Amino acid sequence: MSDSKLSPYIKIGYKTSLTKGDDIDDFETITIKDKSGSNILLYREKSKKKSFDETTDFSKSWNVFNSHLH
Repeated sequence: MSDSKLSPYIKIGYKTSLTKGDDIDDFETITIKDKSGSNILLYREKSKKKSFDETTDFSKSWNVFNSHLH
């Protein structure tokens, strides 16, 4: 998978590999399947996870949508 496809995940704190000495229990993982069918495993530290980030906040886009209806 190209870096441009992974950039949204990297932007919110995921990385493609762990560094030496990292404890796997300190990370959450997600698996992404690319077009060829191969799986890519991404890691993000649990302590750095935001409870609510901009990618899940639809209130701004919902307000813009409603403003176009009026």
